[in-house]
Amino acid sequence: MSDLVNIHNKNAYEYIKELQNEKVIVNHIITDPPYNISRDNNFSTMRNPRAGVDFGMWDRGGFDLYSWIPEYAKLLDSNGSFIIFCSYRYISHIIDVLEKPETDMVVKDVLVWQKSNPMPRNINRRYVQDMEFAVWAVKKKAKWVFNKPDDKPYLRAFFTTSVVSGKEKLGHPTQKSLMLMEDIIKIHTNPGDLVLDPFMGSGSTGEAALKNGRKFLGIEYERKYFDMARKRLECFG
Repeated sequence: MSDLVNIHNKNAYEYIKELQNEKVIVNHIITDPPYNISRDNNFSTMRNPRAGVDFGMWDRGGFDLYSWIPEYAKLLDSNGSFIIFCSYRYISHIIDVLEKPETDMVVKDVLVWQKSNPMPRNINRRYVQDMEFAVWAVKKKAKWVFNKPDDKPYLRAFFTTSVVSGKEKLGHPTQKSLMLMEDIIKIHTNPGDLVLDPFMGSGSTGEAALKNGRKFLGIEYERKYFDMARKRLECFG
């Protein structure tokens, strides 16, 4: 689209070879891949299907959760960072992949997103599911980015925002809060940095990056969501 934003309707598993062949280098990878957590449920008659745990066929079994990570890590510069959103079920597995010798990363922390208005389900039998997680890793020997505001004595790896609603909600079943993504972008990247999202979805990472003076490279396989992101980001082109 421009020097600031470049998005592709591609399969991230296939497009990585082209990026590597073109010797593309990015400063950060921040992404929210499918979690493989969708299950059959009885919420289909509800007005908002996001209330259940069936996010669509794209989030059902068959998605390779791990093999893409070492390949995309090759695109990071020497001070690069990787932030991967995931279900609590897969945190330890993603950490293991990130810290394999061929990935060349060191995990620094697990970020927690707490939803201030989660959708209750089965409240008499279960805890409310109000947390999602993201693993933060950096290249070995990196001078990694961590922008702690001067007016705060310390930062906790804990982000509280509402789930996406109102005009911000574009129709992606697992769309991330723009406020959440802006907070992460401000802390973990610098102005002018290039941020890559291989599973761009509706473009939340891209908007957060571009609004805050970063550049964005996005990849999305589903045409419906790619068009959603393109419309959202075209004003930055």
